[in-house]
Amino acid sequence: MARRGRAEAGRDDTSAAPAVPASEIAAAADAGHTAPGWLRLGRDGRLTAYASCAEGLVRWTESAPGSDLWQGPDLFPVDGWAGRFTLTQDADGFVWFAGTRRREGAPGGRELILAAQYQTGRPLGDWRAVGNPFPEPAREAGPAPAPAPEGDPVVLPDGAGALHVVATRFGAGVRGRTRDAKGVWGGWTDYQGQWVRGAVVPLVTAHGRAEFLAPFRGGASYWSQDRPGSGFRWLGRMQADAVEGSYSSYETAPGTGTYFWRHPADGGVIAYRPQAPAGASPALMPLGGAGGVGPMGVARTRINGYDCTVLLQRGAEGHPEIAAYPTHGEQYGAWWAPVGERCAGLPAIALDARGSVTIAMLDTDGGLRIARQDLMDAGLAFGSWRQVG
Repeated sequence: MARRGRAEAGRDDTSAAPAVPASEIAAAADAGHTAPGWLRLGRDGRLTAYASCAEGLVRWTESAPGSDLWQGPDLFPVDGWAGRFTLTQDADGFVWFAGTRRREGAPGGRELILAAQYQTGRPLGDWRAVGNPFPEPAREAGPAPAPAPEGDPVVLPDGAGALHVVATRFGAGVRGRTRDAKGVWGGWTDYQGQWVRGAVVPLVTAHGRAEFLAPFRGGASYWSQDRPGSGFRWLGRMQADAVEGSYSSYETAPGTGTYFWRHPADGGVIAYRPQAPAGASPALMPLGGAGGVGPMGVARTRINGYDCTVLLQRGAEGHPEIAAYPTHGEQYGAWWAPVGERCAGLPAIALDARGSVTIAMLDTDGGLRIARQDLMDAGLAFGSWRQVG
């Protein structure tokens, strides 16, 4: 059950439940608990924004497509909530969440959990435990060793109705578990990668084929389905230095994903396509953005009649910065421009019901702000920021 937030309190709810503490939302975002891609468009044309706080998941929802009146923040408490989560959206518009909770009696005291939002503005389904792929082995008495770093679990819903959960642990590797289209869960599959660092980088194409990169120091391994519903197959590795935790991905042509990360020398953005066109070798393509932090937000839209990829980052000074370039035309470079005040955590980007590029940020007080593309301008210009939650 959700607790109503301050935007709705007193309007149509007589519950005495307190509002979500905005300071907790900002603190969680600054602690790195903001999920990449936390702004999503539902099938009914309404945008939804998601965040974390100490008690669980937080959500804001547009009251109508394109409206500046939003509902929330609403809190969905989770017992034992560890703070971090990831999310993805399937072809039916369902938003899937993966996270971790602490629970006495679970292997290693923790377990991975999943939940889904099936309709915009509706309550989340129950959080369901899917186990722990890295249970602690029995040990002799004495001080416990420091736990190995673990990447956030991710969920990949493919086009055949299967649901894949993939998690990582440094020194143990990558492991995944699949729920088939009939709802039956299989066991954990070992995808190797003992020295993988951080979470895998997932991508599901519009045709429903799932793939992911598994980063390690100095590069990443590439895993993909041959078709929706099949298992994952190792397709090779690429060698490239990257800032840990800075990866993101986006489908930039039918069936083709582009992956982005930051170079450790200056934080500049690098683009890479594992599935290069026939006869071409995959190449690392610099896109500027030096000094930025964390993964990029990515969208595609038409600018001056051209299909363009739009990137959004948290810049060196903590402000949202945006850039655009012709899709698959990384050789032309990208020019970055600041588009707002200092934010908490990562900003997010999505297209709204009109196809307008919409950027969102959590301000330093924990409030939600939105700015939309001015569609009357032929370029990529934005209206003023509006406080909506």
